[in-house]
Amino acid sequence: MAVIYISSTMMWNRCPEDMFDMTYRAGLDGIELWAQQFFSKGWRTEEYRRLSALYPLKTCVHSQSWDLNLASMNEGIRKQSVREVKRSVELADALGAWEVTVHPGRITLPGADMPYEDYLHESLREILEYAQRYRICISLEIMERASREFVTDMDGMKSVCRELFDDFSYTLDVAHCDRPEVIWDTMDRWGSRISKIHVSNRKGGRLHTLLEDGDYPMDEILSRLSRRGLPMVMEGLDASPESEGAHRNFSFIHSIFYEKNGGENNE
Repeated sequence: MAVIYISSTMMWNRCPEDMFDMTYRAGLDGIELWAQQFFSKGWRTEEYRRLSALYPLKTCVHSQSWDLNLASMNEGIRKQSVREVKRSVELADALGAWEVTVHPGRITLPGADMPYEDYLHESLREILEYAQRYRICISLEIMERASREFVTDMDGMKSVCRELFDDFSYTLDVAHCDRPEVIWDTMDRWGSRISKIHVSNRKGGRLHTLLEDGDYPMDEILSRLSRRGLPMVMEGLDASPESEGAHRNFSFIHSIFYEKNGGENNE
């Protein structure tokens, strides 16, 4: 059965009530709420909890990540980045969310001989200990292969996490995979450690395009991933007034999981 969430960033200019209503009417299962969106727009915890009680939708939280770096060579930036992730954990606890997605850090200056893995390991240890106090799960996201990213596969995750590896879960992002084969290799080798999957397409070097607009056969990929039973979160940024991209993704999802299956959301 397909379990489908949507990232709140696909409804960037919507208020929380519109966001819940859109998601529910689309027949989805939940929302991955970006903490930065929540904080920057001044949304209220009480209002979000009220809507959570009204709508049968689950929530997970995506930690603040923009302008942050858990592996920065600058100790001040590194410490502030940890504080902002902790703040995201507190938000998840206040909203009754089940998990927080966290981006691992990246290299500050390519070519510099700095212990970035050690910096990141210490940041992750502190975040994990804090999240455990709240009984919140932390899911580390596998990043794309880019010049400053160094945690771009599960072997890299294991190298950084070390003795903490089994205490985290992990988020696979389809658009971060260089080719579809990487998706299946990761799921076959590490599927028991994956908690959810971010789904969007990619077009050349441009990541997180709409499901229908890109190089990957997303109908086949989504159908195959749905058999795993893990939440699939539609990702992207849609700042249009009517959330046009979100509605196009809704239509694409419906064409796969509803129209092809006689109105049932299953596979």
